[in-house]
Amino acid sequence: MTKAELRQEFRQKRELLTSEELVIHSAGITEELKISGLLSSIQCLHVFLPITKKKEVDMYQVIHMVRESYPQIKIVVSRSNPETFRLTHYLFTDETEIVENAWGIPEPVPGSSPEIADTEIDAVLIPLLAFDLAGNRVGYGKGFYDRFLFRCNPQVQKIGVSFFEPVPFISDITPDDVPLTTCITPQEIWHFAP
Repeated sequence: MTKAELRQEFRQKRELLTSEELVIHSAGITEELKISGLLSSIQCLHVFLPITKKKEVDMYQVIHMVRESYPQIKIVVSRSNPETFRLTHYLFTDETEIVENAWGIPEPVPGSSPEIADTEIDAVLIPLLAFDLAGNRVGYGKGFYDRFLFRCNPQVQKIGVSFFEPVPFISDITPDDVPLTTCITPQEIWHFAP
């Protein structure tokens, strides 16, 4: 299937999830991440803040778990620039001021916490709509994360989070698409060859 077909199908699947299912699935992803060992050597973790109206994984559960189980990890969140399609990253603390932008994306207010360089980040938790058995992902189509991941350290862990299991194959992957190293679902962790 193409990215466009998968976007349509998985937006509909996500839309059908109940509030209770969102909580249960998010908790499953959080627990899988906790027991995975993926965070054991991480110093700086990038986390996206969920867009509630798009029924994304509740990353606040993940943030709470990381703060409790891995207090040494610095948590980083981003602000998007729709003109350049680039993300700017900020340390996420209790003092970080968060506001929703025009698209409903919660973002840090510049100046409310220190800026963090792409190359300082050891692992990125990546939003997606669908992924395949080779670790390719389908996002919302703007390419923010692909551009960001190209600028990261080559050894950065690229960890997708998905409510749903993988599709067999995404047919229109391009060289600009950055594959995942891992994807976490509520029931399972998928690892992909580099």
